[in-house]
Amino acid sequence: MVKAIKFFFVFLIALSVSMAGCANEQVSDEGFILEVNDNSILVAQDISLERYNELKGVSSEALIDQGGLKLIRLTYEKSGEFQRGDLVKYWIEGGVKESYPEQAKAKKVERK
Repeated sequence: MVKAIKFFFVFLIALSVSMAGCANEQVSDEGFILEVNDNSILVAQDISLERYNELKGVSSEALIDQGGLKLIRLTYEKSGEFQRGDLVKYWIEGGVKESYPEQAKAKKVERK
């Protein structure tokens, strides 16, 4: 019985350690770039190419004001490598600020 209890506690400790490692995973997602600035990009998530083509003539300020899109502004040192309309995949470093649009720091961004 004592062996079973020791095994159970060792198992719980191992499980806790492995779950703590999962909490540090980086979040990734993809979307179309709506705006490029010196050190950031504005990305529309969960939209199709057809929907992007409908929106591409609308300013980012107007899109933010009207709402309804899942937007995230990513701070990224190499934002100048991208242009409006690029479909990108990105990885977030740290947390996401819950605002509209959401805000986060991108660890990596690549064209799809």
